[in-house]
Amino acid sequence: MGNMLLRKVLRLLSAFNEWAGIAMRNSAGILLVAMTVIVLLQIVFRYVLNDSLIWTEEVSKTMMVWGAFLIAPWAYRNGANVSITMFVDELPLTLRRLLRLALNLLVIWIIVVFWLESFGMVDRGFLIRTASLPIQVGWFFIVIPLAFGTMLLVGVELFIRDVLALLYPKEDFEIAGAIRIMEGD
Repeated sequence: MGNMLLRKVLRLLSAFNEWAGIAMRNSAGILLVAMTVIVLLQIVFRYVLNDSLIWTEEVSKTMMVWGAFLIAPWAYRNGANVSITMFVDELPLTLRRLLRLALNLLVIWIIVVFWLESFGMVDRGFLIRTASLPIQVGWFFIVIPLAFGTMLLVGVELFIRDVLALLYPKEDFEIAGAIRIMEGD
């Protein structure tokens, strides 16, 4: 009974995380293009028209930060973060899976702490106005709880996958196309 429920939760969570990860990754790509256009626009205004747009630096920096936060859940889910596996690769498969489970629990705990703290940051941001635009900084900070909330869902999905991989070692619970650093043999 618990096995079927866990698998159903995994299917639903996996479908949502895949959709959200792709949407956020693509949004980060669009922000990168927009940021490039804004920086080029500033260069044209400054060096060709001998004028300066005061808002371009703040907006392009915000887009860069948003892009980093938006791509983070996709990177976490797909194993695209930097990792050193020299010692882990030598461990037996069961021990590697246990280590991955423990690391995912640690990451979930860290994400929960950051996610909860991010709400206060957003609230405080609404008390501050931006230097070059007539809006509150809190609007720039909105991406932080969104990204950490999505990363939390990814962490739960990875945790469920780790538990199922330990319970049913002959079955494959890996994300198709994801880079898995602890699997193999």
